[in-house]
Amino acid sequence: MLVSLNWLTDYVDIRLSTAELCSALMGAGFNIESVQENDADVVIDLEVTSNRPDCLGHLGVAREIAAITGVPFNPPITALPPASGKASDLTRVDVHDSGLCPRYTARVIRGVHVGASPSWLVERLEAVGLRSINNIVDVTNFVLMEYSQPLHAFDLDKLIEQRIVVRRARDGETIVSIDGTTCRLDEQMLVIADAKHPVAVAGIMGGLASEVSNKTVNVLIESAQFDPLCIRRTSRRLQLASPSNYRFERGVDPVALDAASQRACKLIVDVAGGQLAAGAVDVWAKPWQAPVVTLRPHRTTAVLGVEIARLQQREILDRLGLGPRAEGDGFLCTIPSHRADLTREIDLIEEIIRLAGYDRIPVDAAVSHPVQPRSHVQRMRSAVSAVMSAAGFDEAVTFAFVDAARGALFGVDKPVCVDPLTRKTHNALRPTLLISLLEACKNNQDQGTVDLSLYELAAVFPPSGGALPAEHLELAMVTRAPLRDLRGAVEALAARLAPAAEVLITPADAAGMEKGQSAAVALDGKTIGHVGLVAADVLKAFDLEHAFSAAALDFEALVAASHKARPYRPVPHFPAVRRDLSVVVDEPVTWAQIAAAIGSIDQPLRVGLDYVTTYRGKPIEPGKKSLTLTLTYRSDAETLRSEQVDAQVAQIVSQLNERFAAQLRS
Repeated sequence: MLVSLNWLTDYVDIRLSTAELCSALMGAGFNIESVQENDADVVIDLEVTSNRPDCLGHLGVAREIAAITGVPFNPPITALPPASGKASDLTRVDVHDSGLCPRYTARVIRGVHVGASPSWLVERLEAVGLRSINNIVDVTNFVLMEYSQPLHAFDLDKLIEQRIVVRRARDGETIVSIDGTTCRLDEQMLVIADAKHPVAVAGIMGGLASEVSNKTVNVLIESAQFDPLCIRRTSRRLQLASPSNYRFERGVDPVALDAASQRACKLIVDVAGGQLAAGAVDVWAKPWQAPVVTLRPHRTTAVLGVEIARLQQREILDRLGLGPRAEGDGFLCTIPSHRADLTREIDLIEEIIRLAGYDRIPVDAAVSHPVQPRSHVQRMRSAVSAVMSAAGFDEAVTFAFVDAARGALFGVDKPVCVDPLTRKTHNALRPTLLISLLEACKNNQDQGTVDLSLYELAAVFPPSGGALPAEHLELAMVTRAPLRDLRGAVEALAARLAPAAEVLITPADAAGMEKGQSAAVALDGKTIGHVGLVAADVLKAFDLEHAFSAAALDFEALVAASHKARPYRPVPHFPAVRRDLSVVVDEPVTWAQIAAAIGSIDQPLRVGLDYVTTYRGKPIEPGKKSLTLTLTYRSDAETLRSEQVDAQVAQIVSQLNERFAAQLRS
């Protein structure tokens, strides 16, 4: 924001040197980018933060200087010239979407003479980097840089039916802006139209067809307030930018826009002649109500850690135009329309120290940094990273928003969505991380990376049926490796995070998984997630060319199970004896049934039972399969002899034969 010192002195008596002024502004939170001095003026390049759009004009900066230095602030007083006719008889304004345009004012000036601007006006504009165009446009730019209120001048005679319609654009409509850009519009964009066609992209740039030219006689002056998000989105989509949209994106003063309109009309009549029509067409959906915020002086001291006298606090608030009035042990402050950033008591406390001086806050000679041990959850996160890395998985960090239609693939028809005006696509909070991970797989596939294994630990937001989603941390993984490898990773994870918990993986259908190719994962009898092959229709929806295995687990349930203490066992003094068994059973018999049957046999010397593999094919007859398992035996008192182990293995073989007609495979 380029600020002319000569211009500022129209509104405030600046008794500081340039260096002192820059120092005062920086102390109040305004960074100085550069200072250019010449014989006629001093131009300061001021960095204005996004929460202070009022300082994007000279009046706002002058008001700030007055508050900092304590001198009077003298805004311009506009005395409108004598009127001829009524504006409401000459034009009409229809606002079809008051949410995107809360206020729109239009004034009419007839009989203007478009030409060159006077030297004072040209000099003011050139000082802040703007070139002179003609006296009408120059005045609107002057008021823009004065009030931080964008204005636009239309050639009234070029508007069909001499009226203004503020509406959303229709898909496929086009407009040629005054810089010659052809803009293709859509229904998410706001336009200023006449009775038939768009004549401006609202808040950004006017149209070439209705611009003021040397032949213009009658003008309509627009001064309005637009929704910042709509302006920002439209500007980005059209790749069209201007000083106007820069200010509208940050917010304009809904009250002062009328004063800016009057100021522009007075100046136009002064430099271009013509007669101003009486009044304005003012469409204001909801007139502004000044909010009231309470400040407690003792709270200021408690927050800042420095004593600022109650009287000084009140004086600062008064200099800021907040009109503090005593009530109880505090002040009631009426927030002016140009300070929409002041909404809470803490905002007023910041204003007090900003003007009192940040250097009043003492700085301790030493800064202490208490060292805290890592929390249990942080240790569990580190354990997840270690296990997944060892299993060959890479960590992914994905965006929390997904396409709402993706939720149905995993059994969530109505995911939690944001306002479609805010996000048209990818506007749903993900109900499961599998959506994000499969999108990452598609991106990798497009780049030529097919064989990959990804995992992510992050928040998910499945709908709960209430006002808020059932947000929790989920651990999900996808891989091109076989399903049994993924199951092994899940079991290794559970063994590391919750070693004392009983892990049970049982066949169960799950949304998004192939039927008969998925299982539920349970810890101590409580289901915490699913593992399985991604369903073919899901792969097709993500345009994935290869099969993937996937798992999604409730990380918080894993953490809860990790608190269960694992029983202490001393290091064994005697060697273990391992025996491999291959038993032929009927196809329907599962490993879980085999493991349960063996577990029911009381054998104190047996310390381990592990699944090895399943074989089908010759010489195993159809309808049967061979299950290979490993039994581990150990004694704490002696080295086991073969006959001791053989007897126990025989007991297991007998039990399996009795229950499942299992036969030892030769």
